[in-house]
Amino acid sequence: MPTEREKKQAARKAVAVRMAGAFGKEPVLLFAARQAEEVLPQADVQPLPFAPDWLLGLSVWRRQLLPVLDAAKLYGFDPVVGRPLYLVLRTVAPAETKDGSRRLLRCLLKVSSQVAAREMSAQPPAVSAVENGIDPNLVTGVFAHEDGLLIVPNLLPALCSAADS
Repeated sequence: MPTEREKKQAARKAVAVRMAGAFGKEPVLLFAARQAEEVLPQADVQPLPFAPDWLLGLSVWRRQLLPVLDAAKLYGFDPVVGRPLYLVLRTVAPAETKDGSRRLLRCLLKVSSQVAAREMSAQPPAVSAVENGIDPNLVTGVFAHEDGLLIVPNLLPALCSAADS
């Protein structure tokens, strides 16, 4: 069983994805390391008719059918230039059942090729998502940083919307 110190260290480990600069700043999507399961160099995406433009389609990963979301379109960033990568991400949906069980949701997120491991030493100052042109429903937090903006995505609204498409 991990010690309290090991739990705190694990919580500071993150996966950072530098996206093309929109809003005059270079946004960096920040995911907890435990949320990112795998980085894929490509994905075979089957388009869905009548889906929103940020929902690219469906893809099979380890015999699971996953929605494929385009981070640039979802967050209003500049399009990914060059060869993209696909992050296999997981998130937990809030308890919706009588027994209080939670659902594990996964998706592929199309991102730029600038993916790196990162350790967060301290929480930078929070800034307004709305003032930076970001839908507040799609983020857990937005922070100012020397890199530009650090954005902690909340993929649940998009995943729930994708399930309805």
